[in-house]
Amino acid sequence: MVIIPKNIQELVSYKPGKPVSQIIEELSLKEWAILWNNENNLGPSPKALERIQQTLNNSHLYPDPAATQLCAMIAERNDCTPDFVTVDNGSESVFDCLFRAFFEKGDELLTCDGTFVAVYIWAKSNKTECQRIPLARGYQFDIDRLVDAVTRNTKAIYVANPNNPTGAMISQAQLEHLIDSVPKDVLIIIDEAYYEYAHAITEEYPDSFKMRQPNVITLRTFSKAYGIAGIRVGYALGDPSLIEAIRKVRMTFAPSNIAQAAAIGALEDEHHVKKAVTLNKTALQQFYNAFHEAELEYVPSYGNFVMLDLGTEDVAKKFTEQMLQKGVFLRHLRAFGLPHCVRISTGTPEENELLVRSID
Repeated sequence: MVIIPKNIQELVSYKPGKPVSQIIEELSLKEWAILWNNENNLGPSPKALERIQQTLNNSHLYPDPAATQLCAMIAERNDCTPDFVTVDNGSESVFDCLFRAFFEKGDELLTCDGTFVAVYIWAKSNKTECQRIPLARGYQFDIDRLVDAVTRNTKAIYVANPNNPTGAMISQAQLEHLIDSVPKDVLIIIDEAYYEYAHAITEEYPDSFKMRQPNVITLRTFSKAYGIAGIRVGYALGDPSLIEAIRKVRMTFAPSNIAQAAAIGALEDEHHVKKAVTLNKTALQQFYNAFHEAELEYVPSYGNFVMLDLGTEDVAKKFTEQMLQKGVFLRHLRAFGLPHCVRISTGTPEENELLVRSID
């Protein structure tokens, strides 16, 4: 009998729920709003779709293993050279590469509770101890406590900014405090999956890559504002020495040629991204107004979603179920360690209107 390692046995398998189409059929829904995965429901850019179509005939060929054109475009957008950039099948794949590239036996990851669940899973699957600090007031990362918790075993610190699922943001001053206070041999991972949304919401949003620190890795994605979550493209920005280490352990032919083409097309269409972030700002304000009228407690967000604090797990579960009966798909946050909370993504204007009507 094959023995499965203890760390894998202890992992809880991801159990996807019923397909959306099945739920719609079972509940006989006449209208619906899919607002549970922080997707950009505006959809992909027409230029991304055009690039995909052009690439389909070359599906028999392996993709460019260096993703040369895509990395060059990302580098140009970030005022750097391509040796500061690497891409993969979504930022989760990049994160997995970080463990294989930098962590050794006995190393620890330091982060907070109530953040991106995959972080804990990757740590466990890679036999890395994950030290978790409670979130600060306002559901944001507690930078002071993270700094105080660093030990000689701390290999890396993970901070999501803005945080998923809470939507809270750390400031430029907080980011600088973290970087200045942590030993330079500790890797600081800043997950900026919602970078485009946050940057559009406030000019105060800190760009961690612009600081050009030798121990900072910035993660970004094409799954959110760029609207190609189903195609899977993410990237890392950082010092060339760090990027080279990641490249050594990543899959050779990733992302696929279709994914690379889609990301290139998405980058070519700045208007589409501007439209997405503008719609998001409008939707957030619409949500805030509705929550205020309904006397629902929410956390102001710097992403494309809002978290409601409903007080207890029972209330949160009931709210999620009631909204589903009305065709609104929300995310109950028990898996994130926030069982009393619910996360609501912004959608199309029609979906947002259905949410508001369903709350009344």
